[in-house]
Amino acid sequence: MKKFLLALTFSALSSLLFVSFASASGFALPDQSASAMGMASAFTGQADDASAVWYNPAGIIQLDGTRISGGVIGIFPTLTHENTTGTTDVSERMIHLPIHLYATHKMSDKLSFGLGVNNPFGLSTDWSDTSNTRYVATFSKVVTTEINPNIAYKMNDNLSVAVGVAYVKLRATLEKIFNLGGPGLDSNFRLSGDGDGWGANAAIHYKATDKLNMGFSYRSRIKTNVEGTANLPGVGSETAKTSITLPDLTQFGASYKASDKLTLNADLGYTWWSTYDRIVVESSAGTFNTTDEKQWKDTWTLRIGGQYKLSDQWKLRAGYLYDKNPVPEDRFETRIPDSDRQGLTVGTAYTSGNITVDLAYMYLYFNHRTITNSLADDDANPFTPPDTLNGNYKSQAHLAGVTVGYKF
Repeated sequence: MKKFLLALTFSALSSLLFVSFASASGFALPDQSASAMGMASAFTGQADDASAVWYNPAGIIQLDGTRISGGVIGIFPTLTHENTTGTTDVSERMIHLPIHLYATHKMSDKLSFGLGVNNPFGLSTDWSDTSNTRYVATFSKVVTTEINPNIAYKMNDNLSVAVGVAYVKLRATLEKIFNLGGPGLDSNFRLSGDGDGWGANAAIHYKATDKLNMGFSYRSRIKTNVEGTANLPGVGSETAKTSITLPDLTQFGASYKASDKLTLNADLGYTWWSTYDRIVVESSAGTFNTTDEKQWKDTWTLRIGGQYKLSDQWKLRAGYLYDKNPVPEDRFETRIPDSDRQGLTVGTAYTSGNITVDLAYMYLYFNHRTITNSLADDDANPFTPPDTLNGNYKSQAHLAGVTVGYKF
């Protein structure tokens, strides 16, 4: 019986590794500076501050001297599940604070170096231990930290290119309630682990005309090998390992200078979420080996933004985004109650001497989603009440960001 319960638990938890509510489709965090976020992160063509290391590192060739910047994006989500039984669950309210740090240095007229440190995937959800979703998910937290050095080279007056390498460190903690076979036999299951992986990136920045800049950025998928420990009080613990492949990210962007004061930007992004097709868990003794199908879909995102220069000190920004979600209904799960979303952003920048302070705000609205038959319901636990995940889901998020930059 003990081995049977552990096997069932590992099977359920393996399907939930590394998924969490986030500010973009799936579990990506695309907003990696307040300057870009003020324009809905439509920044691939513009790429004219130190955060270009993330959005389009070929753009850092435009930056003179040495630049450093750093900041944080505060994310405050609200998730609601209206169950078919007539009850409503609201996730615990949490503030998430992914950070970003960038540095660039002009080595010569043709060569620039850039370094980025940020949190490109992650966040968390926290459902009550008494919620309808407790047998599928309660607490989830995933943090990734990426270190990304880049070299940019100016091919000619109009074209620059860049290449880089990326090292990602991933940490995860996941919990759920597991019923051991009847009333009063609930126990809290906890799975924690960490791993790392390597990837690469490439980018192009092209000055098509005096007014129009074009950009392209590609970040490769990154396979992370993860080792962890699962614990179910009263039953036992066992070590296990798995791997997850973070998706390829592609951005195409255009930036048009409509006047000396007004810049208009548009980006189209594509994310290869199909890399998240299944999770295979191997336990130390081979007892709990499992394979769980995810079958996420590739998605695209449209971003439109603009910047208006009020004076040498002040800039105003605004933007809009539409982001498709990758999660099919039959694979829906409450660790990431995802749906298509729309976002509105505003921002500003103030420059005094060599210091620039960027501020931004985003309201993110998730389209309402109704679930009628998710396989995660059936896979969670043989004693889980039926239709646990069915019902209506409503979500929204408020994001506020600040980035401080200095030019040497």
